[in-house]
Amino acid sequence: MEPKVRIAGQTFDYIVCGGGTSGCVIAAELASIPNVSVLLIEAGRDSGLAPDVLVPGKYVKQLQEDKGGLWELETIPQPQLNARKLVFLRGKQLGGSSAVNYMALARGPAADYDEWAKIVGETGWRWENILPLMRALEDFDPKLPADLKEFAAPQSTDHGTSGLLKVGFGDEMVPGIETFMKACSENGISLCPDINSGNPVGVGLAQFNVRGGERCYAANAFLSDSVRSSLKNLTIVTETECDRVHSKDGVVTGVDLYHKSTGVNSHVYCREEVVLCAGTFGSPRILMLSGLGPRDTLERLNIPVQAELPGCGQNMLDHSIITCEYKVKNSIPAHNQLFLNPGLLAEAEAQYSKDRTGPLSMYGSSGTLAFPRIQRLFGSEEFSKLTSKEKGFLMEPTRPSAEIWLGSGPSVYQDDRPEQSYVTHELLLQNNLSQGTVMIRSKDPRDSLIVNPNFMSHPFDRRIAIETVRMALKIARTEAYRGTIERMVHGPDIEFETADLDAITDEVMLNFIRKNLDQGYHSVSTCRMGKASDPDYVVDFRFQVKGMSNLRVADLSVCPILTCNHTQINAYLIGLRCGREMVQSHKARTQLAKL
Repeated sequence: MEPKVRIAGQTFDYIVCGGGTSGCVIAAELASIPNVSVLLIEAGRDSGLAPDVLVPGKYVKQLQEDKGGLWELETIPQPQLNARKLVFLRGKQLGGSSAVNYMALARGPAADYDEWAKIVGETGWRWENILPLMRALEDFDPKLPADLKEFAAPQSTDHGTSGLLKVGFGDEMVPGIETFMKACSENGISLCPDINSGNPVGVGLAQFNVRGGERCYAANAFLSDSVRSSLKNLTIVTETECDRVHSKDGVVTGVDLYHKSTGVNSHVYCREEVVLCAGTFGSPRILMLSGLGPRDTLERLNIPVQAELPGCGQNMLDHSIITCEYKVKNSIPAHNQLFLNPGLLAEAEAQYSKDRTGPLSMYGSSGTLAFPRIQRLFGSEEFSKLTSKEKGFLMEPTRPSAEIWLGSGPSVYQDDRPEQSYVTHELLLQNNLSQGTVMIRSKDPRDSLIVNPNFMSHPFDRRIAIETVRMALKIARTEAYRGTIERMVHGPDIEFETADLDAITDEVMLNFIRKNLDQGYHSVSTCRMGKASDPDYVVDFRFQVKGMSNLRVADLSVCPILTCNHTQINAYLIGLRCGREMVQSHKARTQLAKL
């Protein structure tokens, strides 16, 4: 199959390598400049080719079965996880991971953005300056079912109504929200009226980028069919990988491309700037293949060094996930039952097709989550051994220790009986201090990456996991869940109903955790943003690559900290900030040329 758009040998003003969350936003921003040409290159498929992407209730099925829309990146064996290899999943299509993620939008604490600003030496990342961008991104609908209005009270000053990203609480609520809220309250977790206000600590209703029963994501929000037809200066090429950027005397001049279905290699030239938006794994790969990275790695692989970037591919941070799962009364509907009962699924498909309502609209577009601060962490031996800087960061009162989700149906536990009902408490472990790496294997762009998240290598991360599991077990053992939970089907090896939860040994906890901990889908920091004084910084606060001209990186790889949120909001903010920075830079150059 030949490429639909022939671009070999052509010259564009701007080239965006990667059509993920940040890339879509940047391409739309750049294409708003009159009389410039913009090329957006996406390694995966175009949007609109897989309609199930839009169906909220199929998000789990997507991650299990939609192989054509996913990158599957295998890690090296993880020493702290019984030498298991994990598989990191990322979106491989226009819209990137925003096309395949769980649709909950969580901004995190204001303190994270203030810390970001401090690290990079630029006040634009402070919460007070980021909040207007968050408001500009979203079209927020505060509507709630009458019986749940007591659980949320968002303020209009924290939200926007004119943005392209549709955000709300969901039209229909999944079962079990009130029970989970009460169980958290019994454990001293207070109600959070708006998890996106800058202080997420507590338990609250989640907000989702869904509207009218359909996923709203980077591709259909920022590069919809109508937008694309109006932007005649934007060329989008899919199924095409960016292998390298070319430079002369430190100035980027173009990119090498590879069209996957034909195996054809080509080169495209750039007049103004190239921006890499290939993500935490893809962007460092392109940089290193281009001779921009750690000198020892490049020389070992016989790649000529164009600029020494010791931090490229280093400092990887991620959340991690583990679940506790329970058999509950069969009268409670569960997400998994849809796909185990052909009759139920047919009814749900028919209802969704008719008016975008019903189970396929409800699951994935509504829910609740807790952001607790776990006091046992701060009294632990592991905490006492941290640096004063690390302690200060973790003790900030609006920074949660973890995130605990109410999930419908089992996650790890297997049961193919459609009449059986389960709930999952999904634990997203935050503030992890372990650092991993992403490295190229050779100078061949087709070779797989060497991915090492290094999960739980830091002792404090093991303590985070232990105490978060303990907290989750306490939530499930509350009076609120009495008569609802029948037994634990996936968790530590304890007598769930009678065990002294405070006395569970580290050995028992870690045995469960090492067997089951998995990726958190929030990998960041492999092209870290920082000050000139940071030896590992790869980009400055304007996203410009150290030692290079006309080259930027703008995706989750630049995040300088692991934020306590769902990192899709970071990707949107990075795209918006970088896109606007590039537009302003173009205007300044144009004005200067007129003088």
